[in-house]
Amino acid sequence: MTLLPHPEDSSGCEPEVTRQGRRDTDQLISIGDIRTLFKLGRTAAYELTRRPEFPAPVQISRGCLRWWVSEVNAYADTLQREGALSRARRTTTRQADFAAAPPRRITGTVRAARAHREPS
Repeated sequence: MTLLPHPEDSSGCEPEVTRQGRRDTDQLISIGDIRTLFKLGRTAAYELTRRPEFPAPVQISRGCLRWWVSEVNAYADTLQREGALSRARRTTTRQADFAAAPPRRITGTVRAARAHREPS
């Protein structure tokens, strides 16, 4: 039988990384918090955490992983900046394409629209 640490002795409850110099203001968040932050379902959230550029998890116990909120926020900021840059590139590319392309003309025969049948 294992004994739980005394509530006033919080050093036993904290992961080793916390005691090695992590700021007191930083917190560990769960996969549920990541789902909420990125507005993802369960499968998509786990796929996101397995990306090579996503911050490494802290293993609390055998089946319990947590992530530092500061690292996840930095990753979210990076994604947001990259998304804004790609949107800006697409917009300028489209504007350049429209400016360089000659005006289009409609060719071919034009038919009148079919009349709708009245219900019998």
